[in-house]
Amino acid sequence: MKSKVIGRRHFLRVTAVAGGGMMLALYSKPNAHGQMSSASDRLSLNAFVRISAGGAVTIMAKNPEIGQGVKTMLPMLIAEELDVNWKDVTIEQADLDESKYGRQFAGGSTATPLNWVPLRQFGAAGRQMLVTAAAKTWGVLASECATSSGRVHHRPTKRVLEYGKLAAKASGLTPPDPKTVPLKDPKDYQIIGKAMPGIDNAAIVTGKPIYGIDFTLPGMLWAVFEKCPVFGGKVGHADLEAIQAMPGVRHAFIVEGGEDLSGLLGGVAIVADSWSAASAARKKLQITWDAGPTASQSSEGFARRAETPTTDSAVS
Repeated sequence: MKSKVIGRRHFLRVTAVAGGGMMLALYSKPNAHGQMSSASDRLSLNAFVRISAGGAVTIMAKNPEIGQGVKTMLPMLIAEELDVNWKDVTIEQADLDESKYGRQFAGGSTATPLNWVPLRQFGAAGRQMLVTAAAKTWGVLASECATSSGRVHHRPTKRVLEYGKLAAKASGLTPPDPKTVPLKDPKDYQIIGKAMPGIDNAAIVTGKPIYGIDFTLPGMLWAVFEKCPVFGGKVGHADLEAIQAMPGVRHAFIVEGGEDLSGLLGGVAIVADSWSAASAARKKLQITWDAGPTASQSSEGFARRAETPTTDSAVS
């Protein structure tokens, strides 16, 4: 599967951060002229993962969260392969910057298939670097080491080092190509496939998040649109003067619309000083619709057509 996040020119970059931690980011090598090959190949100054000297793990959620759960799900992929306890992970919403995070969008049910491999590779590469740092610290083979719960274990001697104590040393290592790092066997998953509460659930039920409807700008107006309940229908008549006389309403006008059912259809637009004023006006709006030929269609009619054999099928 070709990754949309880690392309052929991308590789990991690890940076030391204040206090002895490490920061994992994607990086693209400049060309011979010292330039990035495209906007998506610029140096990632921010990171997907930060590990502090104290062991705190922060993972960025790259895609917009609109109720589908990706703010929780995508960081789970990284956390699984990084081999940290989910309860110890802090999630931060990434800013919109596709030069750092790859494709960032909502829609089409594609977040899992597009990120399933790349984000796991990313977490696994970070885990391998921490194992290498531990092996160098102990003077042992990396193959003798294993990870669990944010720690590296040396199996023969039962020595243990927490990720936080290895972060500074790991940040000085040459990162591996994420595509070459072995991924976990699904039978060993501790996070993926487990029921995890949404990271923002508590904040949502207590009214803390800021939503699009909460955003304002000086002089901003609100608009609502009432369209015909029948596809392709148009406005026959609307009491625009009465609506325009309502408190807070700035404009009310008919939109003719087009024939494309996936585009803007016929209806009435109302623009007001506030959402409440616009919404109240729409509730009072009186419209006579010219429903058009589509109004003659019905579920029953389509069912009858489906049951009636065509000439071709009758002959066959």
